[in-house]
Amino acid sequence: MYAGMHSLVDEWEVLCIGWMGQAYERSDTTTEDVNQKEIDQASLSAKEKEALTVQLQREKGCIPLFLDNADIAGHYKGYCKTMLWPLFNYIIWNDATDGRIERQQWSYYEAVNQKYADLVIENYKEGDTIWIHDYHLLLVPNMIRTKLPKARIGLFVHSPFPSSEIFRCLPKRQEILKGMLAANLIGFQTYAHSRHFISTSTRVLGYESTPEGVEYEGHFCNVGTFPIGIDVEAVDSMRVSSDVVPKINAIAEMYADKKILVARDKIDLVQSVLQKLAAFEKFLMDYPQWQNKVVLIQVTDSTGIESAKHEQKVAELVAHINGLFGSLEFTPVHHYHHHIQTDEYYALLSTADAAFITGVRDGMNTTCLEYVMCQQERHGSLIISELTGTAGSMGSALLVNPWDYSGVAKAINEALTMSKEEKLSRHLQLLAHVKSNTTSFWAHSFVKMLLHTCLLSEQSKNTRLLQKSYLKQQYTKARKRLLCFDYDGTLTPIKKTPMAAVPPKDMLQYLEQLCKNPLNEVWVISGRDDNTLSNWLGHIENLGMSAEHGSFIRYPGSKKWINLTEHLDMGWKNDVLEIFTYYSERTTGSFIEHKRCALTWHYRLADPEYGAFQAKECQNHLEQAILSKLPVEVLVGKKNIEVRPTSVNKGEILKRLLATAGSDPFDFVLCCGDDRTDEDMFKILNRSDMSEYQTFSVMVGAQDRKTHALWYVPTVQDVIDTLGLIVDA
Repeated sequence: MYAGMHSLVDEWEVLCIGWMGQAYERSDTTTEDVNQKEIDQASLSAKEKEALTVQLQREKGCIPLFLDNADIAGHYKGYCKTMLWPLFNYIIWNDATDGRIERQQWSYYEAVNQKYADLVIENYKEGDTIWIHDYHLLLVPNMIRTKLPKARIGLFVHSPFPSSEIFRCLPKRQEILKGMLAANLIGFQTYAHSRHFISTSTRVLGYESTPEGVEYEGHFCNVGTFPIGIDVEAVDSMRVSSDVVPKINAIAEMYADKKILVARDKIDLVQSVLQKLAAFEKFLMDYPQWQNKVVLIQVTDSTGIESAKHEQKVAELVAHINGLFGSLEFTPVHHYHHHIQTDEYYALLSTADAAFITGVRDGMNTTCLEYVMCQQERHGSLIISELTGTAGSMGSALLVNPWDYSGVAKAINEALTMSKEEKLSRHLQLLAHVKSNTTSFWAHSFVKMLLHTCLLSEQSKNTRLLQKSYLKQQYTKARKRLLCFDYDGTLTPIKKTPMAAVPPKDMLQYLEQLCKNPLNEVWVISGRDDNTLSNWLGHIENLGMSAEHGSFIRYPGSKKWINLTEHLDMGWKNDVLEIFTYYSERTTGSFIEHKRCALTWHYRLADPEYGAFQAKECQNHLEQAILSKLPVEVLVGKKNIEVRPTSVNKGEILKRLLATAGSDPFDFVLCCGDDRTDEDMFKILNRSDMSEYQTFSVMVGAQDRKTHALWYVPTVQDVIDTLGLIVDA
């Protein structure tokens, strides 16, 4: 992480703000670490804190946050390590109390997050970009947003993020989610983690979401996947340094006639050292030909007081394996429970015949990335748990289920017997991935995306109220005009029952007059089916219509509907209908609308709160069961959910209309719509080659809604009044 942040200094001025770590008072008589005394930072004077701040900012580009021992115990060792870390790693607490301890730890978590936020705000300058890291500071985005509403805020969660069924066990789940959602961009290590976060926000808070992010009180929080890498150049330099090479030779000499498996883990439930040892024992039992020929070098680090229990179990299992398969001349498992130096670590990775990484849950294990860099001469195999975050991008490794001891044992044997050609082929693929996805690439990708999302957000928040006089002026100047309108919520108000949304008389009158003007080409592009549009608007001469969000089209002057989706497979409808039927049966007042190229579930007549809750559940169900395997998309409308083919949308219709203009292009285009399905039209119009004064994308609704439209009008009546205005032009 720090290497990635440091890589940004070439383009940005980087200022790191964080807890300064444990402070020590050095003994006057010796410089030995054992005689260093811990200092409670609360005892530091204001002058000492100022001196440290000046020194760290000058020498390291850092501003320290001073926390006393009570803050550290309550925040880091308390709420972070006893509540959040287990939950994020799918470990449900089994020692819950009456809530007093949790409330106390939460107060510390909240207070420390506020101290971080205050220090950031104190040092913030307009135009700065703020990047917050990990689950220790999940409330900070909202705390900063409260004081700095226009700040560009990014949050990266290095740990896994659990599914909603797990996360909803957290008592302060809503506060945590709202704290995170105030960021402009939230990054996760894997697609699964980002999907879990979006799903959790929908199910716990009831917010609208898309695969790109979550809508939160007029603010859109983008969610993305940014797998972290390593500092390739630093590792490559270190592995061939004068400190490492002698140790490589020493290890190779020590185990000259043995195959070496290397593993490095923290001792906790997530890293599954016990499962790894049990699998190694299974390997020695199932493949006796490897007894006395393979050694496992397991390095472990302590993670705190809790790890003492696991350490004892690990030590007992190591002794058991060594007693069962070892002898006076040979020990199959070498367990080193202490922090090893960097040169020793790289020497181990360089001499190994295989690396053995079997965590049952992990954000992004960088040991495997460093191992690949260290194996550029030996091309050793990589065995990695399919449950870790790294597995998704390391397809050429041997993927295993750490709970399947027989499967892991088989993978070890495969790694040790693999041909040189296959080893080289797998290694080159892994090496290419590691070298292209560095920590610098990770940092630059995140910041670039953050700036991009902020720019889009700023543009959407600058939606201007439509200046009708300016529109009329440009309309009058134009010689060839294209006018496109959505129907429900744009030309007619939304009604509780779809068939009650009959067209207003004044709107019909204005449409007829606009269609009679030879300079105009007028279209209604709606989600309604073709029969409904024909019944309500089919009598208007020279009116073009598109039904079911672009599935059908009827050109001006024609009475024939053309099916643009007849070549598409509609077999997905059965799966979607089954899901919609399930929620219709359980949501009183909801119903299913069958269209030829889409299915829509309406819940406008249902209880508002329960209907919205069921809609979120239905949306999540569709995204998990349908989107991943079928070529369709889910559209969340006003009190409805629609599923349609991905290749069909209103934007494609507008693109088709603009293209048919040919050598005589339109010099005035007006697009009006009110919901997300109309955003496809706005995006196409924004990307067109036309000048801004020739295009009018108009959103019907509140100003603070996120939209790609450049203008807005508050109500349907404003749209109708605008039609009347240009009719008289």
